[in-house]
Amino acid sequence: MVWYTVATGGVGTSTLIPNTTITTTYYVSQQTDATSGGCEGPRTALTITITPTPTAPVVNTPAPYCENELAAPLSATATTGNSILYYTTATGGTGVAIFTPATTAAGTFTYYAGQLTANNCEGPRTAIVVTVKLRPAPPTTTAQTFCEGTIVSPLTAGGIVTGANVLWYATLTGGSAIPTPTPSNTGSSTYYVSQILSGCESTPRTALITTITPTPVKPTVISPVKLCPNEVALPLTATASAGNTLLWYTSLTSTSSTTAPVPVTTALGSFNFYVSQTTSNGCEGPKELIVVTVSNNSLFVSLPADTTICEGMKIKLLATVSSPLATFEWRAVGVPASTIDSVLVQNPSVSPVDSAQYIVRATLNGCYVEDAISVNVIWKPIIDAGKNIPICLNDSVLLVGSVSHISNSNVAFLWTSIPADSLNTPKDLQTYAHPLKKTLYILTATTDSINYGCNFSVSDSMIVAIQPIIKAYAGRDTIAAKGVSHQLRGTGGLNYEWSSPSGINITDANSQNAYVNLTNDANFYLRVTDAIGCEGFDSIFVKVYNGNTYYVPNSFTPNGDGLNDLFRAIPVGMSNTVFFRIFNRYGELMFETNQYLKGWDGTYKGKPQPNGVYVWIVSGTDRDKKKVSMQGTVMLVR
Repeated sequence: MVWYTVATGGVGTSTLIPNTTITTTYYVSQQTDATSGGCEGPRTALTITITPTPTAPVVNTPAPYCENELAAPLSATATTGNSILYYTTATGGTGVAIFTPATTAAGTFTYYAGQLTANNCEGPRTAIVVTVKLRPAPPTTTAQTFCEGTIVSPLTAGGIVTGANVLWYATLTGGSAIPTPTPSNTGSSTYYVSQILSGCESTPRTALITTITPTPVKPTVISPVKLCPNEVALPLTATASAGNTLLWYTSLTSTSSTTAPVPVTTALGSFNFYVSQTTSNGCEGPKELIVVTVSNNSLFVSLPADTTICEGMKIKLLATVSSPLATFEWRAVGVPASTIDSVLVQNPSVSPVDSAQYIVRATLNGCYVEDAISVNVIWKPIIDAGKNIPICLNDSVLLVGSVSHISNSNVAFLWTSIPADSLNTPKDLQTYAHPLKKTLYILTATTDSINYGCNFSVSDSMIVAIQPIIKAYAGRDTIAAKGVSHQLRGTGGLNYEWSSPSGINITDANSQNAYVNLTNDANFYLRVTDAIGCEGFDSIFVKVYNGNTYYVPNSFTPNGDGLNDLFRAIPVGMSNTVFFRIFNRYGELMFETNQYLKGWDGTYKGKPQPNGVYVWIVSGTDRDKKKVSMQGTVMLVR
């Protein structure tokens, strides 16, 4: 295809952009390609008609709308023969012939209008600004209750925005606004309220209900209320209408309380109380008077002045009363009631063990009066000579006495003893004593009526016992195997202490059974103490022999003098003795044992054996578990 701007001649082009400012005729022909000779056919005319662009339309800007108000369609004026299209954007988009703006949200919104010719030529767009004003929320209200006959204030509503005006109505819809209402105080009413801001009124209207509560009547009471002095009174009572609450007053001008008052009965006289009732809405009625009368029917009782007695004494209490018809009841404070010989008589006797108060109650026609008397008791001293004490022989002891339960310090003391003993300071609570044997010590405390207030003499005693003499025993002098552990065995007391003058190391030196390992003969000392520290002493000599063997003497003298009375085989380094046997010259077995250090006393079947030579045989096992057997003779000499 070849395009031309003239019917003949000219230069053709394969493409042509038409002029859109005026109506123009263009020409077009066909031409074969070069391989076919490039032959061109006749031209055909094509007229391009240009329609003028319409101008921007004249628009009508609508008055501002209130939020959610029903809006009218947008409006604009078109040139004759043209039509109007409305858009939500300045360019692009799809236009509509009728457009109604939304008012669901407050704000300023811009829409657009353009003209469209019959040939669908559209001109420039004109902006249409639509304003949607905020509609305030409905006010908030609270139902209001008023008491009948009270002063009622004008109604109010909540939730009013700044700058808004409040509108009150008598109906939910329609009608005209009314002045701010002040409800009647004689009946119930319903009012409606809205608020308007910048010409936009809240919807729907909010209802406010006012209720008038009738004033309650006075409560039903019992008056007067008669009470006795010091009677335990109960709370006052009154009867309110169903659903109402009682309010109590101690005077016409006092603050109210929902707790009923309890009359005080410690003073005589008449006392006024008031009570009203209030509804659940807080409407209170008039007050009713309750008179409380406290009276003792002119009864009185009187006791003498307070008095003082010595502990252990009895005293009669005399009560004076205004009426012979009164009854009596006594009670004690500080001491048991058993110190009163009869609690229901007018004049009882009492014997308190300590200072006390006695109270008498006189009762007549249901009312009572009381009086009290204090009886001061001067105490009888309690003396304590202390616990019994054991001491060692020739020791001194500190006697420690004590005194308690005294009314003052004017108390004299004296220590005595049986048998008699010298005391350093016998008139003091503490003194040293020097008993030589078991002694009873007596501590006596005395008082007089002038200095102390009463004459008392009390004693207590304790015993000082002399501990038995400690008989320490370290054992007989003995032998030990050289270089072998040897046991030292002590008796006679509770605590033991072994020592050696030569400084030999002693294992378990503070126990009853100590151990030493010796290379030479040695002396050992034993100190024994009892539970209170009394001492006893003994010593032992240990001769050291080379082991392992038995050491057997060649003679003994069983004459009962305590010296060399037993014939024994003394093991040195031996762990076990199998037997130790003794025969007479006829081969008869006189004695046999396998016990450690058990010996023959020179008798057979309880009869002393004659002087002479006897044969012994011993067999045992040494510490190395080797058998050791020995035999020999011994001379019996009486």
